[in-house]
Amino acid sequence: MKHALLVNPWVYDFKCHDFWIKPYGLLRIAALLKNNGLKVTLIDCMDRLDPDAPEEFKKSDSYGIGAYYSEEIQKIGAYERVPRKYKRYGLPVDVFHKKLDALNQKPDIIFMTSGMTYTYEGVQLASRILKERYNAPQVLGGIYATLCREHAQRFTAANYIWTGDINNYFLMMVNRAAGVRIDSMEDREFNELVPDYSLYPKLDSVAVKFTKGCPYSCSYCAIKSFCEGYYQRDPQAILKELDTYKERGIKNIAFYDDALLYKNVFIKGILKEAIKRGYGFNFHTPNGLHAAYLDAETARLMKEAGFADVRVSLESSDYAIQKQTGNKVSNEAFRTAVDNLRKAGFEDNDIGVYILAGIPGQTFASVMKDVEYLKKMNLKIKIANYSPIPGTVDFLKIKPEFKAELMREPQMQNELYFMQLNSDYDRVAHLKVKAEIDGHNNTIKDKGNIKP
Repeated sequence: MKHALLVNPWVYDFKCHDFWIKPYGLLRIAALLKNNGLKVTLIDCMDRLDPDAPEEFKKSDSYGIGAYYSEEIQKIGAYERVPRKYKRYGLPVDVFHKKLDALNQKPDIIFMTSGMTYTYEGVQLASRILKERYNAPQVLGGIYATLCREHAQRFTAANYIWTGDINNYFLMMVNRAAGVRIDSMEDREFNELVPDYSLYPKLDSVAVKFTKGCPYSCSYCAIKSFCEGYYQRDPQAILKELDTYKERGIKNIAFYDDALLYKNVFIKGILKEAIKRGYGFNFHTPNGLHAAYLDAETARLMKEAGFADVRVSLESSDYAIQKQTGNKVSNEAFRTAVDNLRKAGFEDNDIGVYILAGIPGQTFASVMKDVEYLKKMNLKIKIANYSPIPGTVDFLKIKPEFKAELMREPQMQNELYFMQLNSDYDRVAHLKVKAEIDGHNNTIKDKGNIKP
């Protein structure tokens, strides 16, 4: 039996917390390989509940959130100017070696995923270690591999760089690289593949996707680089998947969908059945919800089904910026959505709202206007710092010489590096880092001088 080793590498960054992080795509590949007779081993360096993880980092709150073990790393190059500690998050490196030592069969093929473009050093480290130990071909996919393909080809030991989602060309590559025979599949079969969480000995949360892709074309988003179009999964298959999580005792489920509520008759039908089955899950929406589809019935069903800490995407309350970035939501639609959530029983402290800071052309005054707008509505404010992402419309507008620098060194795509390049952005960063948004009454408590 051929053996496939799947690796989710470490994250190198200035901050990282476990908000239901799971290697969703890698786990779908695991299911595909197991369904076709391969032996599959997973090493998830970001699994806090791993038996070999430091005990103090296995603690989670009631929603399954917790802190990662980390080690400080020396800052070099682009990051020297960022005034924060730089760390490697995830399992200790010696634990990774220990897990490799324990393998009772050498891998015939290695699959590795990648997170954000600027965290690639974790990929580099894992790839180098695996190359030193095994002659097996390495297949690298994920966000970094897709958006910075040439960089990944130059600076990792991967034999194959896979971009985007899996399809029949992916199967052809696997067959050739591993010497196996996996028959071609219909698009629907790929779209219905669910992650194989049986590879984890212990879980307190999982990630799910009821849909694939996004019908919108926001200027700052790179979703089109990963999949075209928009697909809603078979509701019965979704409910069957949820049944398995109920049987395993999972309490917290995070949606990784980019457009969960689009054409919301779909999600309404699933939630109605989920309520009947009494799952008792806490549903979380870290990617943010489209306010335009949060009508009264949807909000009521979400509350009854167990949605908690609901995140809604506003991005900006400025009409010009809304139009510039894709016209996804208006202030009127946003206010209606909030009213519907409140009427459904959600408290103000349950509703977090994402706004973007640092959008090209946006001023510090504009960000403060967004903050004041949400303060008046008594909502939790979630400031997301903008950074240029390859594959987006905004990225295409960047000056060629700066764009070349960003592709040469993906670390420069990190929001905390990017903030150093713009005085307005720097002030927004101080607003985010030094001001505490009170979750109860949303007063901004100044913890230091914010630049005027």
